[in-house]
Amino acid sequence: MTTQFVPSINDVQIAYDVRGSGPGLLLVHGFSNNRSMWHDYGWVEHFQASRTVITMDIRGCGESGKTHDPADYTLHAHLTDITSVLDACGVTQCVYWGWSFGATIGTHLAASPAHLGERIKGVVIAGTYFGAIFSSERWRSDNLEIAQVAKAKREGRLDALDLPDGLRHFAETNDLDLFWARRYGVESWPAVEPADLHCPALIYTGENDGDGRIVDKLREQQPAIDAAGHTFHCFDAFDHEQLVSERATVAPVIEAFLQSVG
Repeated sequence: MTTQFVPSINDVQIAYDVRGSGPGLLLVHGFSNNRSMWHDYGWVEHFQASRTVITMDIRGCGESGKTHDPADYTLHAHLTDITSVLDACGVTQCVYWGWSFGATIGTHLAASPAHLGERIKGVVIAGTYFGAIFSSERWRSDNLEIAQVAKAKREGRLDALDLPDGLRHFAETNDLDLFWARRYGVESWPAVEPADLHCPALIYTGENDGDGRIVDKLREQQPAIDAAGHTFHCFDAFDHEQLVSERATVAPVIEAFLQSVG
């Protein structure tokens, strides 16, 4: 994996790599990981014989630039990062495939004609749903808790907090101020509905995605997805990670969609 960098807005450098040749395929990871997941699960190798496969690190992740200012994590910044990477790769036509938070970015990309243009031929949306995800009471409540724990860590009071073991380990091993800035930065992102998408979309999930929470949301939204002319697919028994880790099962569904959009 050879890293390249392209400058984007707010003086943030975006890390990416590119393999293969042919029509473009941009792969975008989730909130708390990086582009190496697409290499580790074999997707880059799977497609590079027939496509120009690009993986990128979202700002704040992997080798991309990181700041602690929520203003650097706007929707416009994330979408500009995508166009900056595609420009650097010289890609004129592309299919976007995002997983988890990367999938949510994909719904916003497909709903933004200014960034979509004629370049994005379709989007694959794996492991997210539509609606007001980041303005929900749950998201805001979690952000408040993260801010309080981050403050305690800065002040050396982390041991005084009664935290679950998982949260304590996360707090001890991660940059909580960065994590909070990224989460708080997306609170202002608008809701996206299936009818807002301006290109064909494959939306897929699993029966155990998000412990059933994500698939339940998408089941409710399926009539709107169908009415907008998009494709919905649900894998039996798959959890959130299996949407990308189970390549042998997932690949035929992805390949059929790629062929349908050219």
